[in-house]
Amino acid sequence: MNPEPVLGPEPEAGDGESTARVGFNVLNTIIGSGIVCLPYALHNAGFGFGLAMLGVTAVLSQFSLFALVATGQRTGTAHFSSVTRAALGTAGYHVLNWSMLVDMVGTVVLYLMLLGDLGTALAAVYLPFAVTRAAVVLCVSLVGVLPLLFFRNTGPLARLSAVSVLCLPCILLAVALRAPRYADGPGVRLPVFGPRILPAMGVLAFTFSSCHAAFPNYTGLRDRSTAAWVRASSGATAGAAAISAAFAIVGYLSFGSEARPNILDNFPESDGAINLARLLFAVSLMLTAPMGFYPIRDTATEMLKIDPTRHGVGRAWESACTVVLFAVCAGAAARFTDLGLAYELIGALSSSVVNFVLPALAYLWAGTDVSLAAVRSQWRQVPAATGNGGSREREPLLPAAADTRPPVRQQKLRARDLGLWALAWAVAAFGVWVMVLGTHAILHGA
Repeated sequence: MNPEPVLGPEPEAGDGESTARVGFNVLNTIIGSGIVCLPYALHNAGFGFGLAMLGVTAVLSQFSLFALVATGQRTGTAHFSSVTRAALGTAGYHVLNWSMLVDMVGTVVLYLMLLGDLGTALAAVYLPFAVTRAAVVLCVSLVGVLPLLFFRNTGPLARLSAVSVLCLPCILLAVALRAPRYADGPGVRLPVFGPRILPAMGVLAFTFSSCHAAFPNYTGLRDRSTAAWVRASSGATAGAAAISAAFAIVGYLSFGSEARPNILDNFPESDGAINLARLLFAVSLMLTAPMGFYPIRDTATEMLKIDPTRHGVGRAWESACTVVLFAVCAGAAARFTDLGLAYELIGALSSSVVNFVLPALAYLWAGTDVSLAAVRSQWRQVPAATGNGGSREREPLLPAAADTRPPVRQQKLRARDLGLWALAWAVAAFGVWVMVLGTHAILHGA
């Protein structure tokens, strides 16, 4: 049996990608189909609260990207499921795998749903014959996306990711220039809070969903260090937050409560500039869809024990799994059409678990030396006043020989480690909040 992949060994000379190129991959992973739903989410969350939570979600998602790799370094593994198993045991491993499948299948289905909507709108204007949405989905899936799904990791897609990201400014510019032309009324209200805050949190969780691609991108780095990963991922997250905020503000200020789950649907099919934006967005989605699909395949091949690298089986099994899984995604995209519900439910039900709850818990259990016991132990070493006005020194700690905790826990905890530990708890709490209350609100129409 092949051993688990580890993070330590450096790639051979000339192998791997630069920090900047991997950063483009991560940025391309974050800026996917979720961006066109942000004006809709901003209306539901409220302009003030929505923008604030967009920034908070970006910061928390960046911590999750760091936490996964940091925990992988300590556990010696380079796979999301392996890190979760090492940190949280079999139960966490199964929760991750099923949540990952729901999240990533939903993400790829959404990409293909959008491609079907965009392609149908363009075909209605520029083709001399009528085509159905289902036919567009299947054609684009087979011709534009499937050929990009047979690499071993996302490294070879780095240059295509750069092309995809460069499409985004053109899309944003087209929306910014044309949206005021179709704005209804002299302006829109800017409420602090909106009518459907929790479903909007699901959209934000979905938009910043990127942990599924952490290890495929990390292992594609030429310099496989935590510092290089932080530079690549933090730059990508900051860029994604800026682009997302700009897109959300422009779309909301133009259409307000009328903003649709795909903001491009607010424009008529006869607008040439918007049709160019539709085309560029379709190209971007075709190049982004593989980033969402690779984790599906990695999770499925791990669950079925047919991963060529980790289980020593032939590549044919992996290729067959790729085709079957992608056929399921394409079939679902051709069948379903409710984008708003899909964004909210997938984000609340699964993206919150995959991108916030499990990375934070894995870090707390295996990625740091800080624990509640260590914090209490350090706190008890501080002299405290007695209840009768006097003071006394507390009893000395037990001798080291009687303490079964690792020696590092006896050292004074650093402020940085304490801060990361506290942040991990905040990330886990945020994920549980979105998952439990958000899913409940969506299913009950709140």
